Amino acid sequence: MEKKFPILLASCLISGSLLAGCGSNGAEDNTGNQANNSSMEENGASENEGTNEGTNEGMNDSGDSGSEEMTNLEAGVDTALSNLEELKTTLENSSDDVETINEQTMTLEENWDEMESQVEEEFPDAYKNIEESLYPLIDEGKKDEPDTGKMTELIDETMMKMTEFKETLPTS
Repeated sequence: MEKKFPILLASCLISGSLLAGCGSNGAEDNTGNQANNSSMEENGASENEGTNEGTNEGMNDSGDSGSEEMTNLEAGVDTALSNLEELKTTLENSSDDVETINEQTMTLEENWDEMESQVEEEFPDAYKNIEESLYPLIDEGKKDEPDTGKMTELIDETMMKMTEFKETLPTS
């Protein structure tokens, strides 16, 4: 027993030293690498600024941004149509699942809200037409006991109006 104790003690001390040494060196090395990466990024950014001057001319041209807005609007309409289709499927397959109906209605409303002001500003007639069926649909879909028959009618009407609106959008 007398010989085992010093060997055990020496083994523990060596193991502890190795573990302590490994932890501190890694942290110091990572900090140094991060500092080098930061300075390299800063140098790269300043170099690129000088060489790219004049290459972005016309990028913020109103024609380009308008085209981009129409693409975003078209994508938003596609998303809303997908939301409507999903809600319609839920009503057909599980009309008693009020929680899912409420959630899908909220998702539809959130997606519409993202593009609503643009539609209202740029296409006031289409906006008025769509809102006549969309808002009653959203109101019905938020209820604790939604009328699924009424919702199905409103979904069909809204989908038709949004599809017609999408077809009037300028192609990008």
